[in-house]
Amino acid sequence: DDDDDDDDDDDDDEEEDFMAELPSRVRSRVERLKLLNEKRDKIMEQYLKDRAILENKYSDLCKPLYDERADIIVGKKDKEIAEALSEVDENADDDDEEDIVGVPEFWSCCVSNIEAISELVTERDNECLLCIENVTCEDFKDGKGFELRFYFKEDNPFFTNRVLTKRYEIPNLLMDDEPILKNVSGCDIKWKADMCLTHREVTKKQRSKSGKKAGQIRTVTKKERTDSFFHFFSPPKIPSINDMDEDEANAIEEAFDHDYDIAQSFRS
Repeated sequence: DDDDDDDDDDDDDEEEDFMAELPSRVRSRVERLKLLNEKRDKIMEQYLKDRAILENKYSDLCKPLYDERADIIVGKKDKEIAEALSEVDENADDDDEEDIVGVPEFWSCCVSNIEAISELVTERDNECLLCIENVTCEDFKDGKGFELRFYFKEDNPFFTNRVLTKRYEIPNLLMDDEPILKNVSGCDIKWKADMCLTHREVTKKQRSKSGKKAGQIRTVTKKERTDSFFHFFSPPKIPSINDMDEDEANAIEEAFDHDYDIAQSFRS
């Protein structure tokens, strides 16, 4: 934030220098143009407020549809749908399907058919994705961000969380501009013993090279990162641009762009 303040101060100084070099009559005309731009900014500010209200209105209208979708997927509507089907088709009953509840593997199938996401999913990840019961997206009331929520079965063998979240703060979310990520936050996954999908424990033997224990061999256990979709819930912190060189900045930008593409795939 301090860096942003310094940048703003520099911009103000440059503007003042530029204005000072203009002829007085031209300067007064430029001042009038600035006034028009300020008036436009106020109009756009009100537009964003009104649009956020409209977005919330239609989001609320869609929510019952998403709730019913979730009920259908987990099997809460099986009986109701079967009864409605039997009324129009007397031969609709199929004994072979009596043990099938809801729509099995719905979310894992969705994930595997979205290119930006499927390339991150490993075989073990897919076992865990089978435990997803619902995925929701809730936009902030002010229209400046959204939160994704992933709901998992209680008997999920991989972790104890019932809900995993990913939150995006984007001041210009409702604009057509390139999204400006103010902040991205995930959540801590409480993995069950020996079930972590994002890291594995690797045991190595090391020989001491100096000191009283020189030549002795000791066993060291280290955590090693593994490929997994679930890294999605542990995003990197947005660093200060002053702390990076150009290559690092480009790499970070590419990582966040890909992360945001994944988030938008779930959001839409």
